[in-house]
Amino acid sequence: MKKLKIILFVAIFSLIGCCIGIGLGWTSKKPVRHNFVIKARQYSYDPAVIVVNRGDTLNFKLVSMDVVHGFYLEGYDIDCEIHPNQKTFKLRHPSQGHFWKDTTDFTVIAKGYGKFKYRCSHTCGTMHPFMQGEMIVEPNVPYHASWGGFVGFMIGMISMFYLMIKKKL
Repeated sequence: MKKLKIILFVAIFSLIGCCIGIGLGWTSKKPVRHNFVIKARQYSYDPAVIVVNRGDTLNFKLVSMDVVHGFYLEGYDIDCEIHPNQKTFKLRHPSQGHFWKDTTDFTVIAKGYGKFKYRCSHTCGTMHPFMQGEMIVEPNVPYHASWGGFVGFMIGMISMFYLMIKKKL
């Protein structure tokens, strides 16, 4: 009977540890504003990778360092044409047609989770198809929560082994 009480206690402790761990892991950061200056040159973007959190506001300024480039952000309906040595660039939303407007920047809100490619949408030379970058939208909340649950479960299991050794079950 004593052994059953200890196992029940440890099981409840492990379950509470899992719930606390998942609760602590199931948080997301508050949205913030990021300002990015994307420099396009044959055949790369700088920065090539952008990491943001879901809900963040992203402000982009685009600059061409050499020839005419494009900037197409997958999943966000953004296409731009960037000319060298100019402070403005052309922006359009492909789903709305071919209506270009001159602008100095544009803003989007990071949505969803995952990786979104940005690529050159105007032929800029022989290696043009390889000119791309990546926007990674985090956090992967279930991933962090699963780690919290795992840590809570492990604390419960270690306490069970400790009690078993101490009580010599």
